[in-house]
Amino acid sequence: MSTPREQLADLLKKSREDAGHGTQAAFAKRTHISRPVISRAENPDQPVPSPEVLEAYASETGASPGELEDLAKRANGGTPAWFMPYRQAESEATTLRLWGPVIVPGLLQTEPYAREVVAASVRSPARLDELVSARMERQTVLERVPLIAVISARALQIRIGTAAIMADQCGRLAELAEQPDTSIHVVTEENTGTWATLDIASNGGLATVCMSTGLQDVTSTDPETVDDAMRAFDRLLGLAISRDRSLDFMRNREAEWKEAA
Repeated sequence: MSTPREQLADLLKKSREDAGHGTQAAFAKRTHISRPVISRAENPDQPVPSPEVLEAYASETGASPGELEDLAKRANGGTPAWFMPYRQAESEATTLRLWGPVIVPGLLQTEPYAREVVAASVRSPARLDELVSARMERQTVLERVPLIAVISARALQIRIGTAAIMADQCGRLAELAEQPDTSIHVVTEENTGTWATLDIASNGGLATVCMSTGLQDVTSTDPETVDDAMRAFDRLLGLAISRDRSLDFMRNREAEWKEAA
């Protein structure tokens, strides 16, 4: 069964073609929307298009605005609106950088671990399922984008859920760390400054940062903010132990959690 995002992409494409706009370029010219934006809208692997793009499709093709809006809401699922700019940057990134000071970064979480983390602030079972599913779907980016992650040792020592969940999570990190395009480093020093969670998606000279403020995450492309985030990440990477020693650390924590389970 196709996903809501796949259904939305199919509907947009069919509506465009049925309205006589045979190419994306022609439709882009008609709607004054860039062709790359049209291409992303009809690509199920890309984030859900903006309301303005959906409105243009409805206006120019006669597609039902209500149906488009409903599919868009269902496709967005567990992805909050404030996170969508970073989600799109992440999907187009050529390099990803992650810093996890207390918990394992979302892109590297196992599903049971993610469920425990999200459940701490979400009460509705349906909403919990949406958020966890969205987090898991994001991880497909790891199949194509080089990643550098720095994780505090505390994140592997603080119990999230059960010992078995922690063992699986440490094992998952170790497996990822063994991949050629993935570098995971552990920081064992206690003083890592006050930098909170950082996710940085880079593409050429452009970068988007997602930062945790403790109460709400913030997404920014502000050059000064991006520069500060890059400097912070470089500093944290400098504090970390080597890639090989980090892998040993993760395997040792996995063994310890398995024993505890």
